[in-house]
This record gives sequence, C-alpha cells and structure tokens, in this order.
Amino acid sequence: MSGVNRIEACRLCGGALSEIALSLGEQPISNRLPRAPKRGRAVAAVPYPLGIVVCEACGLAQLAHELAAEEHYHDQYTYVSGASSTWVDHCREYADQLIEQFGLGPEDLVVEAGSNDGTLLKFFAARGIRVLGIEPSGNVAAIARQNGVPTLTAFFNEETARKIAECHGRPKLFIGNNVLAHVPDTDGFLQAAGELILEEGALCFEFPTFTRILTHRYFDTIYHEHYCYLGIGPLAKWALTHGMIVADAQLQPTHGGSLRLFMARQGRTPDAAAQARMNEYLAEEAALAGVAPWQELDRWLDDWRSRFRGTVSELRRTGKSVSAYAAASKATVLSNYLGLTAADVDWCCDASPLKQGRLIPGSNIPIVAPAALRDTPPDAIIVFAWNIMDEIADLVAANVVKQTLLIRPLPEIEVRTTGKG
Repeated sequence: MSGVNRIEACRLCGGALSEIALSLGEQPISNRLPRAPKRGRAVAAVPYPLGIVVCEACGLAQLAHELAAEEHYHDQYTYVSGASSTWVDHCREYADQLIEQFGLGPEDLVVEAGSNDGTLLKFFAARGIRVLGIEPSGNVAAIARQNGVPTLTAFFNEETARKIAECHGRPKLFIGNNVLAHVPDTDGFLQAAGELILEEGALCFEFPTFTRILTHRYFDTIYHEHYCYLGIGPLAKWALTHGMIVADAQLQPTHGGSLRLFMARQGRTPDAAAQARMNEYLAEEAALAGVAPWQELDRWLDDWRSRFRGTVSELRRTGKSVSAYAAASKATVLSNYLGLTAADVDWCCDASPLKQGRLIPGSNIPIVAPAALRDTPPDAIIVFAWNIMDEIADLVAANVVKQTLLIRPLPEIEVRTTGKG
C-alpha cells in the first residue's frame, strides 16, 4: 500500500519483532479531519493498517506499520493543548512541580519538543524561566508564538538539537510531553535529547503507559500518530547502553493513567522512594510482557464492540437522538472500530475552532461547536474523550435543557444521566 511501510526492526533497540499481536483493522489518520462539504459527499479518508507488534529484545510494543511523521504534523494540524481546561490545569501544576524539583531560575533554559500551542511552556515563562518550544505543525506553532512562547517550527532531531545548542544554549530540562510515542525514530530522538542537555540536566517524558492500555482496555490510545506504547523497562534498557539512567517515574492521572519519567546521565543514583516506585511499575510490566496480553485484549474487543453497537442501535430504534462530545484522536479510533457513521451519531461537539466545520475521518460524523448542546439538545451523548468525562459532564449539565444520557465507552460501557429536567 502506498505511503505505509511494514517496519522490520524495533524503533528503540533494533531488535526482532513479533507477529501482529492486536489488530484494529484499517483506519484513517486520526487527526486529519476533512472539511465538511458544502454540497455533495465527503471525500473518503484513506485507511491504513493499525496493529501492534512487540520487540523480542527490549519488549517495546509498537505499530507494525508506519507513516512518515509529515503525514501527521503539518500546517493543518487540528489538536491544540489549550482546548481542555483539565489539561491546562495539569500543565500549570506540572510546571510548578518541575520548577521546584529542579530549582529552575531565570538563568535556566527549558526546551519542549512537540510543544503544540505552548500551553505547558507558558507556565514556565510566567515564572521568569527561559523557554523554547519545538513544534513541527506550523499552524499551532504560530499560535504559541502569538501567546508569547518562543517556538521553532521543526521536528526535533540531531540537526535541530545542534541549532538549539548554538543559538539558545543547552537546557537544564528537556521535556517531551506526550511526544515520545509520536516519534518514528525513537532511538535517534532520545540520543539527540540526551546529548543536548547540560551535564547536570534531565529529560522528562510523560506518556500513557502500555500497562493501562492492557489492564484498562484503553485501545483508543492506539492510532497512527502513536508509533510506540511505552513503559519503564524498554527505556531503562536503552538508557543503560547510552550512558543514561531512568532516575524516577511517577504515575499521573492524565489520559487514563500516564507515567512521568525522568532520565539523567549515569553517575546518579535514584533515591529509595523513586527506586521503590519503579520496581513496582516494572513488576506490573513484567506480568504483561510479550504478545499474549495484546491477543487477550483483541479477543475482548470483539465482544465489547458488539455490546456498544447494541447500545447505540437500541437508542436509535426507540427514536432517541445520539450525538458525541470531543473530536479527539480517540473519536476516530472508536468510531471507525465500532463502524459508527453519521447515520448513528448526528454530530460531535468540540471546543477547538480548528476542528469545527470538519468531519471525523472515516465515519464522516460532523464536528460542531458546543453551542449545539443548547440549540439541538440530544437524548444521548457518547463521550469520545472519556478521560475527561467529568469535565464534559459538567459542560453538558450546564448547557443541555433536558435530561441526557452520557455514554462512556471505556474501560467498560457506562451510562449516566445528566442535564436539566
């Protein structure tokens, strides 16, 4: 198939790969949202294989096929970090914690790769700390600059790291916030980041942990932008052979369960509390190693899909209107895996103006402004961004003028009533 390649070796260590352990079929690119046509039919989204393989050497779970990064990150990118109040609050606390942990001051530089609209970095800048964002999508990089966050429009790699060192100096802290999984060359990215930081500097990555995908069935985290599904174990093995260590890992509530992982140069020793945390996480990873847990998830999904389709079909059969909230990447994965279309879901609200007036790819569900909740209140709303369920429930309760069913898809189908009436 044109434009997609089956990978032959692990992105992190170059090791041999398993056969496909879980398949979500063929799916369109999650964040490439076509514009809603003024007349006629929408252009069909091109689907690509979406499946998981596992490295037999380091244990890293990753996509069996890959698209070039330029297919995902471009001047029409539609995700902006600042659209979710839950995420903005997380970034504010995140910055405060790192400033205190690393004793950051005005003389220090913080670099973030995949900085998007600058939501995280602006909280460092507000405290007088020098910041620099690296963002390959030109449109959101421009938003960051408008918000006062210095941002280079570029992919982070060895060449970009060299330019940063020459023009801005070396950072004390390098952040990859939900970005390490988005890199096709994981090894090259880590090497460039490790060489860029000061001798006493650190790398800080947040990412949804693969264990939560398996234990909580968060399969909608799997999409083409996410080239790999990370854990401490594979990264610790990489660090050992590249002059670094994993110094700490802390569980975060974001995205249904993420890790905040710190890497530093060898010569430091994790403190007892950090080592105890990492030992606990490593034991969990060891219990879920290999292909068998992914195969088990694959079997569970077959049954879950039948049950969720039945829930939506029954609502439609009884004359109920069904809509959705949040056109996140999850929405593309969920709607396409479930086979939902605009015949099943009338529209999907999203607060981002960059997404409004477009369609969820593959399913062609129209994306509209949240005002639709007041203008045409639905009987039921599928919460595609189930990880911010409480935020969305509050928005629905404040705007819908009748009782409404909220349907959370994962980790198990949950239906609750909210709204007025």
